[in-house]
Amino acid sequence: MDSLAPRTRKDYMRHIVVLRREFGDRIADELRPRDFGPFLDVKRGKIQRVRQLAVLSAAFSEAVSSWYLIERNVLRDVKRPRSQPRDRLVSDEEFEGVIAIAPLRMKLAMKLALLTGQRQGDILRFKWSDIRGGALHLQQSKTGKRLAIELNKELKRVLGQCWLLPLGGCNGCEYILPTRNGRPYTSEGFRATYQRVMRKWMAQGGSRYRYHDLRALAATKCATPEIAMRLLGHSNISMTLKVYRRGIERVQALSV
Repeated sequence: MDSLAPRTRKDYMRHIVVLRREFGDRIADELRPRDFGPFLDVKRGKIQRVRQLAVLSAAFSEAVSSWYLIERNVLRDVKRPRSQPRDRLVSDEEFEGVIAIAPLRMKLAMKLALLTGQRQGDILRFKWSDIRGGALHLQQSKTGKRLAIELNKELKRVLGQCWLLPLGGCNGCEYILPTRNGRPYTSEGFRATYQRVMRKWMAQGGSRYRYHDLRALAATKCATPEIAMRLLGHSNISMTLKVYRRGIERVQALSV
């Protein structure tokens, strides 16, 4: 667990609470594939339960190969439905529509997501000391990937607005996107703020989208999948193409 990103650890802890409630009184070596059928046989929340069993499966694998407590991982024999990659592509009109009604800090957070293609947790950890040599340097919390995103005119303009925030960089705050109190956002606090903006957007007739969908929008707007892969920090292009490039790929007809 120590090697996981903070957000992932929190998700795992929530999953473990459910797993203890459902299977905490069972002996791992006595569990059989059929014992997990009722847990998966739900109309709503099936994907969440698949993720919870993935955590349990990882624990079973450790119990087999590292701790030598049980003989086999029974969950290897349990067929679990695969989740389909999310394909929601935020349109320019939707992006600008939410920007128009969002408070200043959320406007800046959304623009940073689009321009850098980074995850929420990494954006909230951006510091002014990360900017050097004409680039924004970061190490992604989820993968450990190191990136240096070159500062273009648009990113410089957004960073300039962040600098002038009350209790922001101009007042000595080390974080690029602080709260109104000059402190770093918590993941929960930021999500609550974003959801308030999204509810307001939906009340005006708009369709909900996630903050993480802006990472896909950034990837889709890149000129090529290869550029998108490098911006997002993926180690191979398959993840970029399967999950984050959500537009129509324009190709040239063959000349013969």
